[in-house]
Amino acid sequence: MNELFKALNNFKATPPADNFYMEVEQKQIIALCREPKDNTIKISREDFKFLLDNGIDYYLYDNGIIKKPKKKTDRIFKVLKKDIKGYSLQDNDPYWPMEIVEGGYTWQTPSE
Repeated sequence: MNELFKALNNFKATPPADNFYMEVEQKQIIALCREPKDNTIKISREDFKFLLDNGIDYYLYDNGIIKKPKKKTDRIFKVLKKDIKGYSLQDNDPYWPMEIVEGGYTWQTPSE
């Protein structure tokens, strides 16, 4: 039993390996891995955990990890404006039209 305690006292844990890689293809991050492959780049433990938590679909690699630009929408949103003929609204609530009256409100797309 004495040898067991000596062995436990002399035990040294191996440090965790910092082998974290991301596979990149044309600035697009394809995958995260622990072994080096053809087109992998070594990254830090913090970057690996960050990409693992937030998802690789939202980031690119261009001499560093950068966030993908958001796509701009071409959608035009309608605006509530007064018109010659339109709806009267209960308590000015645009989602509660009462009746069609002269000088009421209508949903219109803004002119460019």
